[in-house]
Amino acid sequence: MKITVEASELSNKISIVSKTVPSKTIKPIMECILFDLSQEGTYLHATDLETGVKAALDCETEEFGKFAVDAKILYEIVRTLPNEGKVQLSFSSGLLSVESGRSRFRVPTMDPSEFPQVTLPAEGYSLAVEAKTISEMIERVIFCAAKDEFMRNLNGVFWEIGNGFLRLVASDGFRLALAEERLATQSESNFLISLKSMKELQSILQNCSQSTVTIRYDGKRLSLSTSNIETVMRVVEIDFPDYKKVLPKAFKSKVILSKNDLLEALRRTMVIAKRGSESAKLEINEEVLSLSSRSPDSGEVNEEIFVRKEGEDIVAAFNPTFLLEALRHIHTDEVEFNFVDSTSPLQINPLNVEGYLYIVMPIRIV
Repeated sequence: MKITVEASELSNKISIVSKTVPSKTIKPIMECILFDLSQEGTYLHATDLETGVKAALDCETEEFGKFAVDAKILYEIVRTLPNEGKVQLSFSSGLLSVESGRSRFRVPTMDPSEFPQVTLPAEGYSLAVEAKTISEMIERVIFCAAKDEFMRNLNGVFWEIGNGFLRLVASDGFRLALAEERLATQSESNFLISLKSMKELQSILQNCSQSTVTIRYDGKRLSLSTSNIETVMRVVEIDFPDYKKVLPKAFKSKVILSKNDLLEALRRTMVIAKRGSESAKLEINEEVLSLSSRSPDSGEVNEEIFVRKEGEDIVAAFNPTFLLEALRHIHTDEVEFNFVDSTSPLQINPLNVEGYLYIVMPIRIV
């Protein structure tokens, strides 16, 4: 079997599928990329049994067949080759030869029959979405997912499709982010996708050159397809907490302020906050928001920002890092802070919500 391919094309596709290869596994075959040459085309496969990626390779081939090669070795080889010109891969007698210019590598392969089969959803429903839209939605919520893999019900992103909307929700128990987009579908379903799978999907979408992608769901697996890449993710079979119970029903105070002014004030406040209690106190009185933090060993800081307020004055404290990360994912120049009271969750959102909101729990004032 022989494959002739542009160096940039080979490097791009190997980079994409390699992200799915597990770093630790008891089965050596799982550390491989499977090359599948057939009449339908040449495809690269990789999987960690939770997420699978299939990428079409734009190349010229001679003969059909399959071989599996260590992903890390192949990735490093391809990275060292010039990113111009053609690369020739030749497979024979269990060895893969990689040639480019005057460089030639020979590496061992593994039995392709041992490679796990990645199956795509065959039933269920499908819908088309803008690649940019779904990528932005993931970006606006994924940072809130719990990083601890033992928190399985929070270590991922919850997908909710219904009433003509797609909603993505993530939470680590201290904060929550929700992004929604209207869709031309009447399908209804909800499921949880692991944080690891979401990061791999996010990486593929960020490098996607297509304007539209297709999502398929069969009750157990979710797939996202472009013209040359298919990603399949297993649904995490555990219930996501009822996030709607956290969303405030009514507010006593609404504060509108400049996002950039608050970002700058928070950055300065964190100079002291990170050396002390990791908290920032917000005091809203009339048209001024006072932001302060203190540390017994490092001093104190106070910032003032002019705001527009409706409702009661309020005093509450929050983790400043959580506030900063929320503001970085809001795209309007001004933001709304909606308060119930000093001990209830704070809702942060763009003006008029605009398909995105962020909830953060307060902390005890010290």
